[in-house]
Amino acid sequence: MVVNVCPAAVTSATPERVWQVLTTPELLGEWTDTAYASSEPAGPAVRGQVITLKAPGLGLTLPVTIEIGEMDPERRRIDMLVRLPFGITNHEHITLTDTADGGTLVRFN
Repeated sequence: MVVNVCPAAVTSATPERVWQVLTTPELLGEWTDTAYASSEPAGPAVRGQVITLKAPGLGLTLPVTIEIGEMDPERRRIDMLVRLPFGITNHEHITLTDTADGGTLVRFN
């Protein structure tokens, strides 16, 4: 079964700050409530990079991997293939848009 949803949220954080969190593997825990484990290759997000995180759940530490896809830093767009426990896979297309008050509209498509 395929479920398709397109949530959006507004944050007071600037688009630059949100982009920094999305593209710095060691900071992804701020976004995802996980702990950073590793990234290959190391360093800022690049297409093809695989990031491994550890998520608490059910009294266990569960693996989560994120593969970075297409990126457009100028337009603040990034694609991620997120593999979660129990065979769940999310194809994320994240876009960031400035808000009038200096915050960020974050869209997941």
